[in-house]
Amino acid sequence: MNSKEESLKEIADKLMSQEGNVKGEVFRTHANFIKHKEGEDALKKVEEKMKELGYPLEFKKVKTGDWHKESLSALVIVVCKNIFNWERKDVFEMGNMAPKHSFIIRMFVKHFISLKDVFEKAGQYWDRHYDFGSMEKGYFNEKEKRLVLKIKGYIAHELVTGPYFRGYITRIAQFSLKSQKIETEQTKSVHHGDPYNEYVIRWT
Repeated sequence: MNSKEESLKEIADKLMSQEGNVKGEVFRTHANFIKHKEGEDALKKVEEKMKELGYPLEFKKVKTGDWHKESLSALVIVVCKNIFNWERKDVFEMGNMAPKHSFIIRMFVKHFISLKDVFEKAGQYWDRHYDFGSMEKGYFNEKEKRLVLKIKGYIAHELVTGPYFRGYITRIAQFSLKSQKIETEQTKSVHHGDPYNEYVIRWT
């Protein structure tokens, strides 16, 4: 192994020591994006690297309704950045595309018309995906066109809490705000010593 692979192995071991599960549908949205961006053979490359790291994964065998280790999902993102030389904007794009292919999200969002309605129920959405942590609406002001969202109890990797979640949250807002310009900024991070992850959504 070279130093880059050893560093990735250390990250993988640290990630996989964390507790918490996510619904298998997340792996399906990961797979859809990887194939979309890197081609059909890309999934095999990811699976080979996961096996090499000691944490094998076969995307086709993951059942979307079952619980699976969230750390494995986070590791997929880290591996993709490593082997495909992704930048943070690519991880953001992955997060942004995920809700478009998520049956859970489509069923959830279609019952709520406004952005306020969607994020009032943020906790319910989170609980359908994760068996740990929480998502909370911290502040909403329609006149200011500003919403603050908090994710607590989630550590995983900075690529997930940073660009991936920013992309994901932006897409959920886009479902309600349609063609309006939306920007999502991470203002607090557990990886920078904050007690939780915080995101500010602004729109025009």
